[in-house]
Amino acid sequence: MSESTISGSLQVTALSSLATLSGAPAATDLVFGVFNGEGQFVEQSQIWSGAVPTVGGAVSGPISWSGTPSSADHLTPKSYVDAQVATVTGAVGSSAAQAVAAATDAQNAALGAANSATTAINAQKGSAGGVVPLSSSGAMMLGGVEFMGVSSGIPILVIDLPTTDPSVSGAMFNNGGYVMVSAG
Repeated sequence: MSESTISGSLQVTALSSLATLSGAPAATDLVFGVFNGEGQFVEQSQIWSGAVPTVGGAVSGPISWSGTPSSADHLTPKSYVDAQVATVTGAVGSSAAQAVAAATDAQNAALGAANSATTAINAQKGSAGGVVPLSSSGAMMLGGVEFMGVSSGIPILVIDLPTTDPSVSGAMFNNGGYVMVSAG
């Protein structure tokens, strides 16, 4: 390798001899570059001090960035992430609270409607044009007594009939084995 001295204090290597160098540059090898707007020779160790390789490598201290990311691959400060999490958490919490309130309102409305229906039906029981209550076996009742039911899809009377003519026109009565209608 051919070396020469410039200005008496600096040793340089001719470009033609660089091909004969082997291995990585030493930390004390000089590198020419433009630093702070001026061409300078600087030791290799000073140039790469603190640099992280683009592939591999590790950072031992914090990396900070104060800007707001505008792209998916930008650095993102923790404060920005925390604010986004708080926004999402607040929205989810608010939505969950609204859903619970809506479900409670719906349940209360359903209970209110059921109570209103029961009240309306109870008010019609026993009144003209009203509803007829059913027994536990499904037979219609009047005055607390079963009087008509359904068997195999056919309506049947389920009351005891008088055995003599009640002297009421159109009334049914039992005349010993068959039902008769009183002419009154």
